[in-house]
Amino acid sequence: MKKYRSLLVFVLLLAACQQQKPDRPISFYYWKTQFGLNGYEQDVLREHAVDTLYVRYFDIDFKPEATQPEPVSPIQLDSSIKRYNVVPVIFIKNRTFERLQPADINTLVVNVSRLVHQINQSQQLTTREIQFDCDWTESTRDNFFEFIRRYRDIAVCKISATIRLHQVKYKERTGIPPVNSGVLMYYNMGAINGDNNNSIYEKAIANRYNAYIRSYPLPLDVALPLFSWGLQLRNGRVVELLNKTNFTQFNNDSNFTILTNNRYQAKHACFKAGYYFQQGDEIKAEHVPAEDLLEITKQINQHTNRRIGKLIFYDLDSTNLIQYEKDIYKKVRSSLN
Repeated sequence: MKKYRSLLVFVLLLAACQQQKPDRPISFYYWKTQFGLNGYEQDVLREHAVDTLYVRYFDIDFKPEATQPEPVSPIQLDSSIKRYNVVPVIFIKNRTFERLQPADINTLVVNVSRLVHQINQSQQLTTREIQFDCDWTESTRDNFFEFIRRYRDIAVCKISATIRLHQVKYKERTGIPPVNSGVLMYYNMGAINGDNNNSIYEKAIANRYNAYIRSYPLPLDVALPLFSWGLQLRNGRVVELLNKTNFTQFNNDSNFTILTNNRYQAKHACFKAGYYFQQGDEIKAEHVPAEDLLEITKQINQHTNRRIGKLIFYDLDSTNLIQYEKDIYKKVRSSLN
């Protein structure tokens, strides 16, 4: 009898261990030109045991007046970056590959590699992955994919790429980038206009793409939106995108009238948060509330057979973080386990 009791205890303990799934790792994108974390940002990273940051190193753009693509606003790092595993992220504007000649791809590869190395050397960093962020199209995919292949020839690290929902749905036309893995950018899926839709996340629009995620052939992490922005509307047309704006400041500003819970109107010409508003301009605030973040993870689970890897939140900035309770990251992570 004692033998069977011991066996029963063992089986129950084994079942309990099997039910306890390890926490899914979470990370953040860092999208500023100078690296430096304030106390609130450090607290969030510490509380959720975040050890990896996806850091925008620089952009690449082929400006109309230029003869070659050029780096834009390389990041300045400080020594605190050494506390984290860093994944350099290079944002490449699509027009770079529209204008780039195939004969110049090698030059771009070498220049990008050299600048990444210089930034790493500034703080003696060793990075094991690099990520390329480009919203490529059918007309630019050949140049972009060839760039990746040639970068892969000289790299000694993993290469990942950002993947938009339309690139998932139309993969036969847009192609699969030759990378180790992708990051599904689960936001910016609607039109930026004055309608009542939310251009950052709209469930009805997401549902047009979700069924295609399951069959995408790359391993995928997923990026979720923490950011908000505002659309400045003049005569019904968007004239400015207001980034990094805390919209609660409009609630108590006598220069503005509250039209709805996410719309404001300028009573007269004025400056606010570094932007100029004419009389009658409207501001439409767009944000992804906590309940929508949880809804997103339910959809991802449903349409991916739980094959999504890391969660990466965009982006690490206290202006974004304070809009949520600190336990939102645990809730989102638990809903995917």
